[in-house]
Amino acid sequence: MAVGLVVGALLLGRMLVGVLHASARKLGSGLVVAVSEEASAPLTVMAMLLGMRLAIGMLSMPAALGTVAAQGITFAIAVSLTWLLVAVYDAFHRSVFEPQARKPDSSIELHLLMVLRTVAHVLIWLAGLATALNSIGFEVTAVLAGLGIGGMALALAAQDTVANIFGGVVVLTQRPFKVGERIEVNGINGWVQKIGLRTTTVTNWYGRLVQIPNKVFTDGVVTNIDSQGCYYQEARLRIEPWTPPAKVEEALAILHAVVADNALLLKSGWAALDKVEPGYLELEFWYAVAKWSSDERAQIGNEYEKICRAKTQVNLEVLRRFEQAGIRMALPLRVEMQLDERPAPASTPVAVRPTPSRLQPA
Repeated sequence: MAVGLVVGALLLGRMLVGVLHASARKLGSGLVVAVSEEASAPLTVMAMLLGMRLAIGMLSMPAALGTVAAQGITFAIAVSLTWLLVAVYDAFHRSVFEPQARKPDSSIELHLLMVLRTVAHVLIWLAGLATALNSIGFEVTAVLAGLGIGGMALALAAQDTVANIFGGVVVLTQRPFKVGERIEVNGINGWVQKIGLRTTTVTNWYGRLVQIPNKVFTDGVVTNIDSQGCYYQEARLRIEPWTPPAKVEEALAILHAVVADNALLLKSGWAALDKVEPGYLELEFWYAVAKWSSDERAQIGNEYEKICRAKTQVNLEVLRRFEQAGIRMALPLRVEMQLDERPAPASTPVAVRPTPSRLQPA
């Protein structure tokens, strides 16, 4: 009869799970279906344990053995209930939280949800095990006190690990960068591949994987290179010092036209006559390369290749148009001084007086 009761409870649990699945499908809610799927196993186990608890009362056994068996089943039921709560949370996590985090415009970091899931599992299981132990008369307070003292000792012995975990939580909550973005920290420049609780994986320029301890992000200066909307480039062009003002204005117009005609650039370049020096006139020239996107990968491998390609096109076009306009770049110059060779009076010291300097290419 006891065995029949246990088997009957198991079959009843399976039937209840089947009814739950059918009802969830009729409702058509993804969340309800996910909850029914995740909760099927713990509900079946709980039904079987309840049947075992009833079956024990039908058996003739020593009182001590019956007490131990009843306490064991009570403990198992409490653990199964904890398992059920974890399963329900996983259903919510999979059906509600993750779809929100995967949206392109979502402000929720997917890696943060993974950490949240782990923390929720730990907290639910700790609370469930404490409740299960307390249900069978076990003194939990002393155990918790011992765990607290042991946890403090462990934290002191593993300060770096704790600091790295704290840094990982800061990165996942404050989001100074995301997976796929290029960052620079402590001399390491590369693309973020994975954000973990203890380390962050970055691929550098040479394709090597670099593991960065997360505490670096709380102690050091982190530069998110991909947070910029474009890539500004500066060029300083030196033309001949005797270039007439009209040609200087033409040179500035050429620089603006080069920016307007290049498909890789934003149309927001600017140029100015920055310096008038004895050996050259210096033009300050700024332009902005449009930000690289993964859609361009087939034509341009990465943002550095795009910057190099844009700089090459701009520089070659400037040289061509300056040559066509007769605007020459300044050459290095040597200044020669001529001395006055006329004899000086004997009563006065010999004085050397420079004549106006003559400039010629070096």
